[in-house]
Amino acid sequence: MSSRFTARTVLVTGATGALGEALARAFHAEGAHVVVAARDRVAGERLARDLGARANAVGLDVTSEEQWQAAVRHAEEVAGPVSVLVNNAANLQVGTVESVPVDAWRAVIDTNLTGSFLGIRAVVPSMVRAGAGSIVNISSIAGLHAAPGLVAYSASKWALRGLTRTAAAELARKSIRVNAVHPGIIDTPLAYDPATHQELVPVDGFAIPRQASTAEIAQYVLFVASEDAAFSTGSEFIADGGFALGPVA
Repeated sequence: MSSRFTARTVLVTGATGALGEALARAFHAEGAHVVVAARDRVAGERLARDLGARANAVGLDVTSEEQWQAAVRHAEEVAGPVSVLVNNAANLQVGTVESVPVDAWRAVIDTNLTGSFLGIRAVVPSMVRAGAGSIVNISSIAGLHAAPGLVAYSASKWALRGLTRTAAAELARKSIRVNAVHPGIIDTPLAYDPATHQELVPVDGFAIPRQASTAEIAQYVLFVASEDAAFSTGSEFIADGGFALGPVA
């Protein structure tokens, strides 16, 4: 078994969601002390107990600067300075430019963009104490291509690209890498319309005609977070099943 993260403190946001749990389990399997950060503290504690040793939970609303500061303090108290932050928490609201409610728009931007900004800012001093750090922002193919019907989500993910690159440039001399992973359609609740339970984006026409599993996307994230990707910062890693190729014959 690989142990790329032995003695590293890894904080994962949105860690009780489908992808978040897969990330927490994957980092833990490679030796990390995982801080399970989620709005649902009870669910987070349940996951931490299931992981066992080297896992702790903390309640975190990523839109709150105060809660971010408390989460990083907690991580340092239980496991030491943070070496890896995965900004995974996400909010998706269905709606077009004409139809999406302003409150829904703001909720998506607050979670997906501002939440990641606050996390990066909160964790920098801890990573400096650790001697180096790796931040991975979970973006989306909706941050690379137009996503009609998902205007708020797509706008937040496009903006996350700018945050990723700017933070990478600003933090490079502190030995902190900042990268983004752009998954394609993952088999999670976010892939389905909550009203109709239909796929938001049908995958039959993709070069790889299926949704990704959470476990395989987690492996991309582990690579980007690890020293295996030590020469990459401000970079975008795409795992989209050939979505960018368009429909194939």
